[in-house]
Amino acid sequence: MTLISPIQSLTHMDAIRTRWTEADAGLWVADADGVFGGSIDRDVDGYIARDPFGRERGTFTGLAEAQAALETFLAHPAMSRYVRGARASAH
Repeated sequence: MTLISPIQSLTHMDAIRTRWTEADAGLWVADADGVFGGSIDRDVDGYIARDPFGRERGTFTGLAEAQAALETFLAHPAMSRYVRGARASAH
């Protein structure tokens, strides 16, 4: 018997597509396949990344670094299920 981990069973079709929008000066929001994926705020210390639940995921020196951190968080299998479930219930 072969066990396949959830990460190994994901295909490129299952990947969460994240689009970023600058909603206001210094505020970027993530759209993860039509679901709110989190936000990034620019402040004096850097770029603060927050997940879809409002929890801080870190402060980063650059916007791209903060975006990559949130995208990695959203790609986790548990978050992938959350995004797909939220997307399905919206329809």
